[in-house]
Amino acid sequence: MKILPTAPVPRKSDYLLHIQKKAESLPPLSVGEVVEAEIMEGSRSGKALVLLKNSTIMVDSDLPLTKGEKVAVRVAQLHPDVILRIIHGGISEKARVIDYLRLYRSNPKALSDFLMEGVDRFSPEKLGALAAHLGKEDAKDIQNVLKSLIFSRETLKNPLFFKEYIHTLGYLMENKLGEALKRRPGRTAHLRDGLHNLKGLLTKVSGRLAPLVATGDLPTAERLSGFVRSSLQVIDSHQVINYLFQEYEGKYMFQIPLLFPGSRGMAEIFVKFKDRDSQGRGRRGGKSVLFLLHMDALGDITAEAKIETGKIRCVLKCKGKEICGFMRPFLGELGEKLVALGYDIECLECVTERDVSKIRDEYREFQNLFALEGVDLLA
Repeated sequence: MKILPTAPVPRKSDYLLHIQKKAESLPPLSVGEVVEAEIMEGSRSGKALVLLKNSTIMVDSDLPLTKGEKVAVRVAQLHPDVILRIIHGGISEKARVIDYLRLYRSNPKALSDFLMEGVDRFSPEKLGALAAHLGKEDAKDIQNVLKSLIFSRETLKNPLFFKEYIHTLGYLMENKLGEALKRRPGRTAHLRDGLHNLKGLLTKVSGRLAPLVATGDLPTAERLSGFVRSSLQVIDSHQVINYLFQEYEGKYMFQIPLLFPGSRGMAEIFVKFKDRDSQGRGRRGGKSVLFLLHMDALGDITAEAKIETGKIRCVLKCKGKEICGFMRPFLGELGEKLVALGYDIECLECVTERDVSKIRDEYREFQNLFALEGVDLLA
């Protein structure tokens, strides 16, 4: 009979992983930071392949590392080379949550930016010789999925755009935060409800880029690998934020890039349920939907709709009278479409609002979510 220890037997305290620094292939790291590393390929001739923050990296190590093993490492040094020290006790879910919140706060527009940039990054012209290594069909699939997530003249024709957006991007892939945090980032179903899952496709490409980055033969592979890695982290951060929003405030937040002729914008959509059960989840019934729109020619516009028992009140707020004057003739068409959907319109108007940015700031602060940084919410 084999007796297992009550706690993992620690390895030598000076066990280190050494990475020869390549700016394009490394994820963002800071000295003292603790991250999880998964061993993708075990130790061979003093080298091992590890997954670190969605990036597959070759490390130098004399340690007996086993494929599939997960270890917590602390960043001991960044210059001239990167040194990681294996620690014990793992990484708490609270620490992961805080990292995701900080990632979002560092660049709130990152999701919209990467969706727009990704269409260009995965074009055949930009990929060049790299397309053959990634699989031309897979690269084309990613480009098409990215295009489907941008609100444009083409996607405007799709009446199910928003519903498909949520599933395609991957907002609804986990039911519990613990499951979302414990899984390997990006390890999700390739397809979801018949639609391509962007995270699954990006993870597949990341795996194909890893050996190309390791050999260093294609500099374009390193640049694309860095972009894919950061893109996966952005999707993860939005997914976790939405889980927290749902659990603690009964809200959801979605960010959609807008493509205009010659320019671009962004829509942030907040959905809040009026009634919540004892666990804080939304019930059927009243809800409010707030659209924060960055338009190319019209500037910032907010549209707040309150919906309850088939009735709707909608108020659009613009910065100036000229913009309101331009918008009002379209309210009749909007009203007709809402009636066709079965709504009884109580109010539909466009008004001026001196400081539209104030409304945006109130919603973007996520005060309750960021306050969780000081609370052991998963204890």
